[in-house]
Formats: sequence, structure tokens, C-alpha cells
Amino acid sequence: MTVQDVCLAMEALAPFATQEPWDNSGLLVGDPKAPVTGVLVTLDITAGAVERAQQLSCNVIVSHHPVIFSPLKRLVSTSIPYMLAQAEMAAVCSHTPLDLAVMNDLLAEKLSEVLPVAKREGFAEPGKLLTLSRPLSLLEIAQSAKEVLGCTSVRVSAPWDDEAQRIAICTGAGASLLEDCEGVADCLLTGDVKHDRWYKAQELGLGLIDCGHYHTEILMVPYVAEKLREALPGVAVTEFVEEEPVAYI
Repeated sequence: MTVQDVCLAMEALAPFATQEPWDNSGLLVGDPKAPVTGVLVTLDITAGAVERAQQLSCNVIVSHHPVIFSPLKRLVSTSIPYMLAQAEMAAVCSHTPLDLAVMNDLLAEKLSEVLPVAKREGFAEPGKLLTLSRPLSLLEIAQSAKEVLGCTSVRVSAPWDDEAQRIAICTGAGASLLEDCEGVADCLLTGDVKHDRWYKAQELGLGLIDCGHYHTEILMVPYVAEKLREALPGVAVTEFVEEEPVAYI
């Protein structure tokens, strides 16, 4: 197996050609012809991920978030791309392709474990729309999401006793979909909600729940790891679930 085989496996799962123009997905570091000694799957390529990959003799890291996103103006020894190159380690990243292909299905499946989801359908790609069998208060929805996603903290718009039956969801930072929710959904569940978006939700008469970027997307690690094990028999694929890089006090 080569690094290119890993790229092809990810391509089959979520075609790189579907990425947004502003995105940077694909093989971002490494030699496509290099033989694979092991694969580490992670949400982000951090120093901790590189260190863990070295410990396990993995020379390929597959991540959701691109390790190189904006143009590099310098490459210093403490930067992750430098560390990867120095370790002769490849980085294969699938950001918006994975968003479009599967991320919100994973979130929908997880939420369905604790919410009475009667119907799931597409909505304002890459989002999904979940219709519950009965209305729940925003507080009940937020508490259920907090439990099943393992969130330390969840933010919910006031008044939280407002009820919702149609829930739009979008992993990561999806508050830009608020306008698409008008007349379609009762609330939006996403992460990384900026200050002005709470007022926009209020203006539109919509509920808004922020479960955080990390907790809505960490679900991709076990899923992608399993898909790579199926596509790359004989290759050791390890899941690396790093703790959320934020402390709540």
C-alpha cells in the first residue's frame, strides 16, 4: 500500500473534487509513492497527533481539518507542516468533501439516539433537517445533545422553553444557514455561533443551539477509521481522539 492508496480510499469516501473553492483538501504533505507503515485518523493534525503517529510508526495522518489552509508565508521548526515533513509523514485532509458526503449524517445518527427523530432529509447542503415525532423545548433538545455528544457546555438561545419540532443541523460552524432555516425549521443546531447570529436567530423567530465545533465533528474519527480499514486490508489504522483544546471554568 502506498500513500496514493490512502488518497484513493478517501477519494472514494468523499471526492476531493467536491470541495469548496476556498477549501484545501487532498494530499497536503508527503510523497504519494511512499509505502504506508500505518495510518492515524484524527480531527486535527496537532503536535500531539504527530507524536502519537510516530509512537505507532504511522507515516500517514488522515484528518478532517486541513493542516495547510491559508498560504504559508514561513515554515519554522515548530509548525506542524515542518514537523510532518521532517518525520517523512504524509497528511491527507478531507474538509468540505467530508462535510458534504457524511458529516451531518453522522451527527443526525448520533442525535437520533436521544431525540425522537421521525424523519431525516437534506437541507441547505451540507446540512440536514430532522423532524421529531413530537415538539420538544429548546432546553430539552440542548440537554439531550449535550449528553449524547459529550459536550462540557452547550449554548442555547432564550427563551429556552420555546418548542421546536423541525431541527436543522450543521456540523462545525454552520450559523450561516440561519436564513435558510426561515419557514423550514424551528431551530438550528450547530457550533461556533458568533455574537450577531444569536440576534439574527431572534429576529427570524428561530431557536439556536451551539454544541461547539469539536463535539459536532469528532464523530468522523471512528467512522473514517473503519472505512479505511475496509479499503486498506493489512494496514494498521488507529483512531486518535484528542481532547477538546478548550477548558470551561
